[in-house]
Amino acid sequence: MEKIPFVLGGNLQGGELVVAYPYDLVRSPWKTQEHTPTPDDHVFRWLAYSYASTHRLMTDARRRVCHTEDFQKEEGTVNGASWHTVAGSLNDFSYLHTNCFELSIYVGCDKYPHESQLPEEWENNRESLIVFMEQVHRGIKGLVRDSYGKGIPNAVISVEGVNHDIRTGGVSLNKLSLACHHVRCAFGLSSSSTMIVRPPQPYGTVPHSSPDPVTTKISPLRNF
Repeated sequence: MEKIPFVLGGNLQGGELVVAYPYDLVRSPWKTQEHTPTPDDHVFRWLAYSYASTHRLMTDARRRVCHTEDFQKEEGTVNGASWHTVAGSLNDFSYLHTNCFELSIYVGCDKYPHESQLPEEWENNRESLIVFMEQVHRGIKGLVRDSYGKGIPNAVISVEGVNHDIRTGGVSLNKLSLACHHVRCAFGLSSSSTMIVRPPQPYGTVPHSSPDPVTTKISPLRNF
């Protein structure tokens, strides 16, 4: 994952009907449940909702709960640490050490469904999987180049107000985002460039078709 700059991931699990987003580890060592949001919490909540809201059952108020937890109050989504703390989860690792926003998607109440149930489970999740993959087109995309037009690998991309930087994969950047931001690109000790970037579409609705990706060129970088 450090070599290939993925930006969106979902690990599929069973035994529940909910989408869990990081952080998965509580901050307080003596607690087993504690709401622990990331700096990109609004993005994670949207990604989780985009899956849950298009699933056949996750947000259906008429369905029975799988076990004892009722996730309807958060529309089929939950912060992982507020549900049960997990140390060293893939979701937390991906967010802290790569550019990837990873979620845990619990696709059905039965952890080990019989093969005769698989076609129905597929139909329950088919639209959600498509919509979730479409979310990769949200946010900031572009190329990072110096004043000579040469690509800059491993440049640091910072979004104003979000305490979580990413790095360019090769010379390209892709940062999932939902709103207009001031974005700063920096490399080395003295070069940087700042610009205002607006993602290509509003986040009030779940898209059902892939929008055209935005290409944002951050060039040239000026020395200060």
